[in-house]
Amino acid sequence: MPAGPDNKTQKMRLGPVKRTKTYELVVRQIKNEIFEGRLRPGDHLPGERQLSELLRVSRPSVREAIRILEALEIVRSRPGNSADSGLIVSTEPSRALTDLLGVHVALSSYSISEVVTVRMSLEVQSARSTAEHIHTTDVSRIRAILEQMNPELDRETFLDLDAQFHVELAQCANNALLADLMSALREAVRRPMAEAFDNDAKWPEWSRILIQEHNNIFDAICAGDADKAEAMVREHIDGFYERAFEDSTEAAVSTLST
Repeated sequence: MPAGPDNKTQKMRLGPVKRTKTYELVVRQIKNEIFEGRLRPGDHLPGERQLSELLRVSRPSVREAIRILEALEIVRSRPGNSADSGLIVSTEPSRALTDLLGVHVALSSYSISEVVTVRMSLEVQSARSTAEHIHTTDVSRIRAILEQMNPELDRETFLDLDAQFHVELAQCANNALLADLMSALREAVRRPMAEAFDNDAKWPEWSRILIQEHNNIFDAICAGDADKAEAMVREHIDGFYERAFEDSTEAAVSTLST
């Protein structure tokens, strides 16, 4: 009669081993090479046949892995027979990162309080950094966006310019990751922002307030006053979410204002 499990075995949390598809293992290996620094932006990967031989997997598995890596914009394929052709590690992953983050933020159904908290942190850092380095920062694109904003614009165009203002401010902070995070967040909340003001009779008044607040932020930044720029950003974001989501942001705004 076989012996039953001892006490030590009973305490172990063993479960079914997850089966992993071969192409997923290939993707994981390529990612690991990037994480370990052995693959850098602009580096060439071996071709499909060579990868198949090196990894000892089928060419269809390699092909599927490459398709996934291209979809994630981790690698890109350049046709031809020159030295610049073949599979290359992406040198511009920003759009892929923004798209991926934006989708996950949208799918996660974060509360307004969570969105306000993260957005406040990002925008305060953007405004302070830009103000502190105003003498070496080109803010002409922010100025151009502000010049286009007026209450006579249709709501969709106005809100697009509003988003551009905040994303451009993040880009001026000279922090690529900060700008990508801001772009992802703005893209994820674009629809609820538009819906919040849909058919709002007070929209003309709100748009004038938003324009004034944007200009207040910009003036403080141009003056190199980081403290005032931060204060203007906080006032702007608190006010925006109070107007857009009065019932659901009261607690969040009161917390952020302390």
